[in-house]
Amino acid sequence: MNLFSRVLCGAAALALVSVAAADEFTDRLNAAYQRLADSRRAENIIMPAIGNMQEPPGILLGRADRVLLLTTSSPAWASATNWSTAESQQAVLEALATITEEENPRRAMRFALPYGINGVSTAWVRKEIHAELGDPPTIAAVQMGYLNRMQWVESLVHIEATRLASEGDYEQAMEMVFDLALLGRMIADRQLAQEVQWGLGAASNAMMRLRDLAYVDSQKDSVLTGEFIKDIIARIDMQRGMFRLDRLRLPVGDQVAAEQMASRVFGRTGTPDQSIFPTAMAELAATSRPLRLFSESGRWKDAAENHASKSQTDSTISGIYSDWSIRWDADTFDPTFRTPSAYDRLDPSQYAMVKEIVPDLDDLFVLRRELDAELVGTRVALAVRALIIEAGSMPSSLALVRPRYVSDLGVDPYNPDRRASNMPAMKFFVPVRDTVRNQLHTMNVVPANRTNFSVRLDNEQFVLYSLGGNEFDDRATIVSDSGLEQAGDYLIWPPVLGLLREYLQDTGGSE
Repeated sequence: MNLFSRVLCGAAALALVSVAAADEFTDRLNAAYQRLADSRRAENIIMPAIGNMQEPPGILLGRADRVLLLTTSSPAWASATNWSTAESQQAVLEALATITEEENPRRAMRFALPYGINGVSTAWVRKEIHAELGDPPTIAAVQMGYLNRMQWVESLVHIEATRLASEGDYEQAMEMVFDLALLGRMIADRQLAQEVQWGLGAASNAMMRLRDLAYVDSQKDSVLTGEFIKDIIARIDMQRGMFRLDRLRLPVGDQVAAEQMASRVFGRTGTPDQSIFPTAMAELAATSRPLRLFSESGRWKDAAENHASKSQTDSTISGIYSDWSIRWDADTFDPTFRTPSAYDRLDPSQYAMVKEIVPDLDDLFVLRRELDAELVGTRVALAVRALIIEAGSMPSSLALVRPRYVSDLGVDPYNPDRRASNMPAMKFFVPVRDTVRNQLHTMNVVPANRTNFSVRLDNEQFVLYSLGGNEFDDRATIVSDSGLEQAGDYLIWPPVLGLLREYLQDTGGSE
């Protein structure tokens, strides 16, 4: 029986008695949650609700990009809203509002679901919406059932936001999306990289969606008020609130997972135990692909012969995370980032076990920087929008939004110009008014996983952008919706999502 089967069988059996054997490694993962008061445990409120969710329509499963682009004229709109307005899904939104009501970090709720089944409701285990580790508990083989449901929650929020906006209730739509951003921030405090990755991504998408809703409102009857937008900006507090990014910790759960596996597969001599290592690693590698167990067995038998010793492996795992920890706390433009990380320098032939279990956390550095840009950009873009609503005209410069709408302009995390403690804000201009020879401004838009397109902007719109992944000012002639692109700027306003939706509608390619 392979590891995946044992995980499921073990979960079913152990759920009935509500106890399971744990070990020091799973205890280390769960230690952070043990003393948290029940009144601050978000999982006690949201887990029962997500456990009762209906599966989203098949056309929307795994298609977050499609959900974000839906309109009331989309072919999938009826099935999407039939799902989102059903009682079980509405109960999830109520639970989401409850767990995100307190926004003071010292009193806010935390998502403290334990890893494994100790201390977890048997109802959650039966519905497979927990963090299953199997028997014996194996962190590297975790089945993150709850995270799948969180993806449903994200789709639910964005569908409902579109529905509410279509009915003119932009404020409620933005409140709901803000709650999603807070949920993402909660999950970003978890222990495993895949959880943090989802949390950072969900929070970034939520910030982008706040701007998108404000943009759609600006293109219609503009029902949003300056005071409401000002309140939203104040809640995106990067100094003392939930979005203070220096409070984000480097997740070390995967380090614990690697150390746990190392404690099992090496013999007393410190070399891989040939009776355990190939089988255990093959089962782990084939967890989600059981048919590959036979081929994996041969691969790991060969890997055992060349693998480093237990002491070398433990030292390497520790070294990788020490290096990441230094980088996590370093400034974005620290010279440290000019050299490959310890993980990048890892010899996969000597440390195959480590490579199999430990994910590349460099991806989290990218996502954190992107969230930084989304937070800074969303605050400033909304501030400009609030000023336009109240003053009835475009500001001559970004400085005019301070201090009424925003306390500071923030710092562009992609702008390397930090000479003499320079704190560069994002770039801002109004087409025609601020462009050469008063021309319309043409942008070539590069949306993620979509066909590129061009737009021309006049003086009825403003442009706000970050320098983006190439850390160079392209003057918003080439723009994208991500800091990953190595060509062009990271467009904040008008949001790429809104421009893409309009382009698809104009060309008959609406979702």
